[in-house]
Amino acid sequence: MTDHIMITDTHQMNRSQRSLKVLVVDNDSPFTSHLIDIVSDLGYSFDYKRYSEIKIEGLGLESLPWFNKVILSGRTTGSSNINATNSKIVRYCYTRNIPILGICYGCQIIALTLGGSLRRLEKPIKDFDQVTVKSDNALVFGKQRLRVYKSHKFCVSKLPTCLDSAGESQTCPNEILLHREKPIFGTQFHPEVSGTDGKDILANFMAMK
Repeated sequence: MTDHIMITDTHQMNRSQRSLKVLVVDNDSPFTSHLIDIVSDLGYSFDYKRYSEIKIEGLGLESLPWFNKVILSGRTTGSSNINATNSKIVRYCYTRNIPILGICYGCQIIALTLGGSLRRLEKPIKDFDQVTVKSDNALVFGKQRLRVYKSHKFCVSKLPTCLDSAGESQTCPNEILLHREKPIFGTQFHPEVSGTDGKDILANFMAMK
């Protein structure tokens, strides 16, 4: 099996590699349009693909990927196809040191792919909540508390040894995940609908080299 991305949209493949900054992978999240709006408002170019448009046989062009960052969205329903595609993307970014941010489900699939586990919450959460920052990091830059929006029924319960938890809340001990050596990040909450704190997180991720 090869490690090259094959994309169904040949028009996008013909575009200059330098013109695209971030690949937004939509896992059928209801908030993807908000995510795209923020990335666009921040002045970055992007390519948008539903998970079903990405062939898991490979990621990218023959030599270099056409993106230099990846954002994995949340999702509304479970699917083995979504899991397989997103895990492949996580491994691709891991081996090539491509910055990747997983949002909600995206955070969970990063943890699962790298050896972590999830637990089901006592009841689903769909509301704003406060996250306490446990250690300063490149996503928050000095903020100690965040007001964020959550919409999930699972959370990361056990971290793989390569990931650290940098944020916690009353419902989840692992609200912000950071890889110890790679540019891999996850937020259990949805920064794209979390107001100023969420937009700042996305801006910080997009500004990473």
